Amino acid sequence: MNSEFVYAIGAFLEATFQILPILGNLPNILFTLTIGGGFVYWMMELKKYKEEARHSGGIE
Repeated sequence: MNSEFVYAIGAFLEATFQILPILGNLPNILFTLTIGGGFVYWMMELKKYKEEARHSGGIE
């Protein structure tokens, strides 16, 4: 890989990190809500699959 390309990627990432202080705590809140929502959704799906397995005699 060309070193200029690697340095360009580094400069781009460095520039994107400069907007994080402006956003404040918003990224943390969004990540937490997304992960929490996914966890609740998956637990509801697991409950549904477990109940279905219990009724059909499958593996729980």
